[in-house]
Amino acid sequence: MILMPDDEPELGLPAVVIPPEVDFLPALSGGNAPVSPARAYLLSLNSLRSRQTMASFLGIVAGMLGASSLDTCSWGSLRRHHVMAMTELLRDTGRATTTVNTYLSALKGVAKEAWMLRLMDVESFQHIRAVRNLRGSRLPGGRALSPEEVRALFSACGNDNSSIGVRDAGMLAVILGCGLRRSEAVGLDLSDVVTDERALRVLGKGNKVRLAYMPPGTWQRLQKWVEEVRGEKEGPLFTRIRRFDTLTNDRLTDQAVYHVLQVRQRQAGIAKCAPHDLRRTFATAMLENGEDLITVKDAMGHASVTTTQQYDRRGEQRLRAARDRLNLT
Repeated sequence: MILMPDDEPELGLPAVVIPPEVDFLPALSGGNAPVSPARAYLLSLNSLRSRQTMASFLGIVAGMLGASSLDTCSWGSLRRHHVMAMTELLRDTGRATTTVNTYLSALKGVAKEAWMLRLMDVESFQHIRAVRNLRGSRLPGGRALSPEEVRALFSACGNDNSSIGVRDAGMLAVILGCGLRRSEAVGLDLSDVVTDERALRVLGKGNKVRLAYMPPGTWQRLQKWVEEVRGEKEGPLFTRIRRFDTLTNDRLTDQAVYHVLQVRQRQAGIAKCAPHDLRRTFATAMLENGEDLITVKDAMGHASVTTTQQYDRRGEQRLRAARDRLNLT
């Protein structure tokens, strides 16, 4: 059985190929539970993006267990040996340790819901919960942009004399200058601009609201977008612009942010980058400026400094500098 990449629409993960010898995973399809533990688990997640990601993961797991979808899988029949076999299979097919542990977290969450729905006995649930995360790590993904690349990116926006150029500069400045996730940036409304504080009221993961304070350059680019182009009409802060510079009140999507950055990156002639790389750039710049991890964690809306540390790209720069100073031959 081969799970095609289409099963993972936005994760960029390789297909899971289940070899024919792996038939020790018994099929769990055919449950008649009135409430799906998988759906109950997804509903317990606060973030829409988290629900989409975990739904994709659980759909793949359901296929591995012989079900046609996560809704038809009999999750109450899940046992410890199923979970351990799947984690081993995922690791053997090249998944990163963090990815396998995300699958494992989803399975533990579903098992908990199955137990709460009285579809699984407490002993089976406890056995699944006791499965340990895999250990190990890989090189961190993504990168931080250099100051020269940042300047080139905004020069590309500035060379576009249309309203789109002003909007793109304002939006990318907000993501970069405040370290926002792209979903947070497109979720902003004009009413979220706190003028007196020169800040943005940001709704982040876990339904948590924080104030993101804008540096001078970000504030100037945002002001230009609002005062010269967008206007003071209530609604989304960053909106679609149709042909002939026709403004709309339609909110931009996550995918639109990705497309905007790809266009401006090509125009700037810089190496490929993703919206999350702007967030990594923000974290690295803050740490380079001497800010402590707690401050950076709060600015980025992280729940743990461990997560914030994963955004720090200073180590790579130090290693490159050390290499350039080294002369042994």
